Amino acid sequence: MYFFARVWHRCLSNGPAPLPLSGAAIVIANHANHSDPAFLLANSTRLLHFLHAREYFDVFLLRSLFTRVGCIPVRRDGRDVAAVRSALRCLREGGVLCLFPEGEISMKRKGPAKAGAALLALKSRAPVIPAFIDGGPRSQDLLRDWLWPACGVRVVFGPAIDLSAYYGRPVERDLLNEVTALLMQRILELEPGRRPSKDPLFLTHRELRGEGAA
Repeated sequence: MYFFARVWHRCLSNGPAPLPLSGAAIVIANHANHSDPAFLLANSTRLLHFLHAREYFDVFLLRSLFTRVGCIPVRRDGRDVAAVRSALRCLREGGVLCLFPEGEISMKRKGPAKAGAALLALKSRAPVIPAFIDGGPRSQDLLRDWLWPACGVRVVFGPAIDLSAYYGRPVERDLLNEVTALLMQRILELEPGRRPSKDPLFLTHRELRGEGAA
């Protein structure tokens, strides 16, 4: 994966993912093309365990590969209790889980996000590392995204997101929506050339909660 990302897609980053040397962690990123997992793997010093759409996980010959590297199959309907349990088990065992909050390929700057990453972050209290992937293939075709060389991919990692203000609150829909908005905000703030603003996408978590400026 390192060779594929660095040589074939000319993938660079602002350094390796700032993960703890051991113990649980969660990496979240935008998802513009099918080869995004390779770009994150190539810039991590630890093995990343991905939540993978079940329709791809069950493809002949791919299943054994995904199982070998610790991928977790998940349904897209957001109601896969078994996948959530497997993900939490991975974190309890000290693994690094990688999720794309948008859930599927999104060509937009900000696609609709699902609450799975927020749920796992709040339940596990593992550190959450945001990343923004820029410049990868955008054909929306699985084989083309992997095999067609990119002009240069850039992965930007940010510091761990502080979610301590949310711990101890009942994990209900409103809280999950609030934390999901914060996670997507932190990802988008890493987009090259962008700076935080008063756009709703860049509000602080205190502003999202209606407590005024941070």
